[in-house]
Amino acid sequence: MKEQEEFRELELWVEKIAEGQHPTRISLLQQVFKTALKLAKESPGTLNLKIVTTVIKELRYSFKMFYPWRFTPKITMFGSARSVPGDPVYNLGKAFGEEAVRRNYMIVTGGGPGVMAAGNEGATSKGSFGLNIRLPFEQSANPFIDENKKLIHYKYFFTRKLFLIKESAAFTMFPGGFGTFDETFELLTLIQTGKTPLIPVVFLEPKGYGFWEDMFKFLNEVVLKRGFISESDQHLYTVVHSEIDAMDHIEHFYKSYHSMRLVGDDLVLRFKKPVSEETLAGVVEKFGALSVSGEMKLSAPLPAEHNEPELADMYRIVFPFERKDFSTLRLLIDFVNDHTV
Repeated sequence: MKEQEEFRELELWVEKIAEGQHPTRISLLQQVFKTALKLAKESPGTLNLKIVTTVIKELRYSFKMFYPWRFTPKITMFGSARSVPGDPVYNLGKAFGEEAVRRNYMIVTGGGPGVMAAGNEGATSKGSFGLNIRLPFEQSANPFIDENKKLIHYKYFFTRKLFLIKESAAFTMFPGGFGTFDETFELLTLIQTGKTPLIPVVFLEPKGYGFWEDMFKFLNEVVLKRGFISESDQHLYTVVHSEIDAMDHIEHFYKSYHSMRLVGDDLVLRFKKPVSEETLAGVVEKFGALSVSGEMKLSAPLPAEHNEPELADMYRIVFPFERKDFSTLRLLIDFVNDHTV
């Protein structure tokens, strides 16, 4: 009974400090403080409390740093920290950063040397972020980042990785080592399983470099052949050899497509341009198996989307989705983009 009274007192206190905010926000803040109170009561150990404290601080500061640029699309660049200026991979990374900014995107990198520095250099401090991890070797922040506004330091890889993924509209993978492969396969897994919305994943390497193409040869001839991945999973990514082709691929994905949202059992695909009845018929014919009922329809905003009024004018395809086969869903989006004027 005493605990319930403490929780209620805490809820009233949160209501007071969050006065005027939406009830949903107040409820979420109450849950944050309730969790903190439970930690105090359960006394999980000083080390565990240090972990919680550090993570909350890193989350709060990262939210604050990205907020002013929340409406600017961003591309995260992954790649080796060991590439040096003048190296073909470094030069390609720098050229990509320049091209992305020219097309009104910002760049997000891990903030360190190598490909990360190349991306920040190409995009300049005005057009890029650096999310630096504290390491005893190799990783110090590169000089091409605005230290006051766009450089964030992390103690934990998992909070850093959260923002490398969360804040981006596309991902580019350059040749690299263990860290790059870790980021690459976790990202593909998140997209394949629907834990991250469908987003372009572009593998870049200089023509004839023989890195990603060799890796995908192994995936196709060994991993796919033995049934550990599906053939449709290959639609989740593309391999290119120039910054122009990479940006063309990313921009085509967003030619009409905007975003997706799950509302109950329904998947809502949102597009910036009208979707014709003819295009919808083609979608149903080619991708109807994605719908649990076999039906797909054009729709106005669903009632649950009321909290996103800025997206009210988007055009929608809605259908009950089983939440698997995101690879084929990617083909559906490409189909609509291809049939949009």
